[in-house]
Parts: sequence; C-alpha cells; structure tokens
Amino acid sequence: MEAAPESRSSANTETKGLGLALSGGGFRASFFHVGVLARLAELGVLPKVEVISTVSGGSIVGALYYLRLRALLQSTPEEDLDDRCYVELVADVERRLRRGVQKNIRARVFANPLKNLGMLGPRYSRSDRIGDLYDRFLYKEAWGEERESRDFGRERQIAMRELLIRPPGAPDFHPDRDNAGRRYKVPILAINATSLNSGHNWRFEAVRMGEPLPASAAQRDLVRVVDKNMRLEQGYFYADAPGSPPDAHQIPDSQKDFPLALAVAASAAVPGVFHPLSISDLYEGIRVQLVDGGVQDNQGVQALLDQGCEQIVISDASGQMADVDKPAPFLPKALLRSSSIAQDRIRDEQLIDSDTRPKALIHLRMGLDAECVPPLGNTARREKGSCVAPGLTEYGADRQVQDLLSRIRTDLDYFSDTEALSLELDGYLIAKKEAGRLGARPQSPPTENEDWPFLALEEKLKNPDRAYRAVLRAGRRKFFRPFFLRPALIPLAAVIALGIAFGGLAAGEPLAAIFEGPWPADGLAVAAVLVFVPFAWANAKARLTWLYRR
Repeated sequence: MEAAPESRSSANTETKGLGLALSGGGFRASFFHVGVLARLAELGVLPKVEVISTVSGGSIVGALYYLRLRALLQSTPEEDLDDRCYVELVADVERRLRRGVQKNIRARVFANPLKNLGMLGPRYSRSDRIGDLYDRFLYKEAWGEERESRDFGRERQIAMRELLIRPPGAPDFHPDRDNAGRRYKVPILAINATSLNSGHNWRFEAVRMGEPLPASAAQRDLVRVVDKNMRLEQGYFYADAPGSPPDAHQIPDSQKDFPLALAVAASAAVPGVFHPLSISDLYEGIRVQLVDGGVQDNQGVQALLDQGCEQIVISDASGQMADVDKPAPFLPKALLRSSSIAQDRIRDEQLIDSDTRPKALIHLRMGLDAECVPPLGNTARREKGSCVAPGLTEYGADRQVQDLLSRIRTDLDYFSDTEALSLELDGYLIAKKEAGRLGARPQSPPTENEDWPFLALEEKLKNPDRAYRAVLRAGRRKFFRPFFLRPALIPLAAVIALGIAFGGLAAGEPLAAIFEGPWPADGLAVAAVLVFVPFAWANAKARLTWLYRR
C-alpha cells in the first residue's frame, strides 16, 4: 500500500465549521433546496460550508451543485473567487435542474425495452435505470467532459472517486487538514442511503463508501455499546485517498468506479416505489441492498453530527405526517400509520439533537401553526384549519399557498415552471430570514441577485389568484393532474371514449343488441386507452404546456 496522507485523528481535526443538510422529498425538495442555496450564496454562507449531507431529493440537486462547484474550485485560484461566483453557480444549477426535471425522468424509467429486460436479473433494477437517467440528463452535461464508452453502449458514468476537488496548486489537497487556511472552503459531499442488510446508514463520499461511525471517539464507543448489528465497514476507493488511515480497507477493483448517479439513485430509492439498489462483490458472501436514506434520517443531519460540524444549516422539504381526526382501525391502515409515526419521531429527534449547536432550520411548513385541540367541556372551542388561516406568513407568503406548497407531491416526474419556481421562491424567502440566525454572519452586505427567475412569482405567492391556487392544488396529484387542472377535459374525454366505443360497432345493429353483447365493456376499455394514452404521453413529454400557463 502506498503511503497515506495524515489521517483525521492524527490531524486532530474531529470538528468542522459549517455543515449543510439537504433533506429528502423528491423533486419538490430539489427545487426548494435551490431557493435555499440561492439565498445562502447571496449571504456569503455557501463558501463557508465544509460538509454537505444529502438525502433522496436533496442528493439529486446536491450532486449537481457539487459537480459545478468542483469545476469552479479546480479552475479558479482562490484569490479570484468572490460571492458573485457562487450566486452565478447556483443560477446555473437552477437552470440545469429545471431543464433536466422537465424531461420527466420517472416516465422514462420503463421507456427502454432492453433496459426493462435487464431488470429481470439481480444486478440491474429500476433504481439502476433511474441512475442512468440522472447521469444522462443532469450530471454528464454538468461535468462537461467526454466519457469513454462502457456497458449498454452508453458513455461511462462519473465515478464517486472522480469528485475529489484539488484547487490550483494543491494536488494533494486534504479538506480536514487544509480547509482551515481557506476563505472559500472545499466541502465534503456525503450522499446518504440506508442498508437493508444491517439497518445502518450507508454513506457515499469521494474517497470511500460504507457504513460510517461518528468522528468522535466518545460517540464511536457509545455506538459500539448499544448497537450489536453487523457493520459493513467503509472501504476506500484508492490507497492514497485523502484522510485514509494507514490500515484503511480498500474497495475491490470491480467497484472502484462506483458511479455518482447510482449513489444518488440509492439515496432516492423510496421503498415500495423503487427496487433496492444492489452492490455485489463488495463484501464476502453479502450482496448490499440500499434504499432511500430517509428511512434512517430524512434530513441528513446525522452525517453533520458525525463529522463534528459546529454550525448547521438544515433545508427540510420532507413531508410531515398529516393529522387524522379518526384514524382507521383496520390493520393495514394502522400499520401504515404506525410507520409514519416512527418516521415522524425520527425526524423530530434528529432535529432536536442538532439543537446542541447553532443552526438555521428552513422547512416547508414554517410560518404555519400546529392546531391545539381542547377537551370537551372547556370554554375554548376547536378552530379546525387554523394552521391555514388567511394572511401572510412572516416570510412573505400567503399562508394557504404555503400549505399547498408543502403538500406538492414528492415525486420524480415532470414539474411545471409554476410548481418549480414557486418552491424555489419559497425556499429563498424562508432562508432570507432564517439563515441570519447563524452565529457567523457575512462580513459584507449580501450580493443581491435581481435576475432569479423565481422572483417573477413573488406577487402571486403573496396574493394568489384562483388559477395559481389551482395549479398548486393539482400539484398534490401523482396521476391525472391535467384533469384536475382543466376539469372540462373530463366530460370531453368521456364523450370521445363513448364515441369511439359505439362508433366502432357494426353499422345498423340495434342499441339493445349492443348492450347485450360483449362489445361495450371491451370497447369502452379500448376507447379509454386510445384516448388517455396519447394524452398522457403528450403531457409526460411536456407538450401540453398550456395546461400550466396560469
């Protein structure tokens, strides 16, 4: 083994300054995080970030941001950097993300017959396929270099170990050791998933992957006492990886080029929606199965605590458990509700645990109040829906619009500009106020950018009209959104379907005979397919943009 650079423990750097957590929540979270990043860039906070921890939808945009940051830091000497560089970087990320999402990645998962056949085996799943699509529509162009050909006739995907950032004049740059002397920090990217094998958090970084332990020796000892599940130890991608200890485990050659896009796919592999992402030939007798990092920690806070970050910014666009007046007593529904309660408890505990250090918490339901219900017989009466009462939040958004934004689907399908820009603006406005709560404030006035595309919706966010509310209300629906946006399409589609069904019958056959034969049921089914499929395809390909012009 080649001589390794100074390890974390020998460098005596168990703590770091500022950490940024980007939560899960599908593309809804991705767009919300862009707004948060935009304001952090203006405030001069982004250059101070030393660790970026991402989960699910946060991983999608976090990886894209990191690729563009890598290009900036490797091509620009530190003395030529300023806050404006970060504002322009986030603006570039915003354009790329919106353009990539409008390719409707979810609809393309099953669009390739050859890839569908490949999903029959244990080594290629729906999660691998969506990783291919992330790489194609989001990351390759952001990387900006031609990649050599590899399996399935595609260009080689960007590998995790290629994410190492080496600023000009520092070929052996070590973030733990060398960031202290920099004004513009080189952050560590931690992409979080969950291991079904052991139940532990699985983390991808540029130098290693596996199930981590906390950086603090005291925390490591405590974990070993209370947790007796096996631990799939982290392996390093190469012998001289920055910060690797002398006795570091090496990752087998077959997995040393593990793709960034697959790490993101694993982080966003929602159980029950996407198959677990498999990693073979990494541990003896074990096939690693990874699912969404949100199963363990949907806010990504734990990685920042493990790294010893002294300050934390949390951008949280995850879905919070909804209240239920009369929970269903049926076993399946009670089981699902119990699972939601456990996830909500994890979220609360993670956020409370992070309160031991200065932090800025930015989440989608800020400005809305929780309902308090008095017992019967008291003078106070229940006011249902008080959390969405009329008026503005302290962040400048209509309270009912804020509630609608927090309920937009957590999906990976096509998002209209209205949905995307509204989420970005909301994150921006909340961050504008909350990021100021950090102890470390910018040394100069914010670098305001008046060209953010989402600022065009600021008036609608404050004073929404009926059409704007309709778009956001339909945004909750995973399917058939066009019919909720344009209800007039429902009778029109029904008329067309009936016309096709009955028009295709034999001419001159009495109506009574039609209803007695087998044709009506079959005909209506065929008609529905003939009407709906082309319509859904056109909407999936973003051809029917007029639906969203509100």
